[in-house]
Amino acid sequence: MPSQCRLLIVDDHQMLTQSLAALLATEADLRVVGQLASGAALLAWLPTPPTAAPADVLLLDLHLPPPDGFALLPLLRQQWPGLRVVVFSTLATPEVLARVEAAGAWGFVPKSADAGQLLAAIRAVCRGEKTFPRRLPSAAPTPSPDSEALLRVQRLSPREREIIGLICEGLTTRDMAAQLSLSEFTVGTHRRNILHKLELHNVAALTQFARDYLL
Repeated sequence: MPSQCRLLIVDDHQMLTQSLAALLATEADLRVVGQLASGAALLAWLPTPPTAAPADVLLLDLHLPPPDGFALLPLLRQQWPGLRVVVFSTLATPEVLARVEAAGAWGFVPKSADAGQLLAAIRAVCRGEKTFPRRLPSAAPTPSPDSEALLRVQRLSPREREIIGLICEGLTTRDMAAQLSLSEFTVGTHRRNILHKLELHNVAALTQFARDYLL
C-alpha cells in the first residue's frame, strides 16, 4: 500500500461529495485528488490515451449523469486497470453486487454504511484486496424493486416526483400549472423529462410505474 492512497470521488450529490472529502482529509494515509459529478466528467478527467491512472481508488456512485456507473465499470477495467473502483451506492442488492463485481469493481460499500466501514473498504482496496459486504442491510419483507427501475427512480428531482403525484391524482397540465404556479410549458417539459428518465412512453405506463414503486 502506498504511503498515501490517492482517491477520486465521482458522485452527483455535491453535499455528499463535500462531506466525504472532508472526512477523508482527516486521514493521513488518504488524499482526495478530485471530485467529479458525472460519468462524462470522469472520462474527461482521465488521461487519453490511457496511461497510468492518476488515482489509486475511485469511489463511484452508480447513479450518474450519463454514462452511469454500470456503463463506466467495464470501460474503466479495460482502459484504466490500475484504477481500482469501490462502488458507493444505495443500490445494495445481491443482484447489483454480482453485477458490479463481474464488471470489474474491487469493492462495494452501501451508502448506509458508517464512516469506519467506508474507510476500511478504501484501505483494503488500496492494499490490493477486494471487499464486498458479507451481509447486506436488512430489507423489508415485501419484494424490492429491481435495480434498474430503482436506478431510474433516483434520476427524478423533487419537483418531478411532485408532478408524478399530481398526474396520478388525475390533474391536467393546466391544473398542475395553476397549483404549482408554473407555466403550462414548464409543466409539459417536466412531464416529457419524467417519461424520458423513467424510460416510459405514456401516462398510463407512468401511473402503473408509480404504483409499483411507491412514488
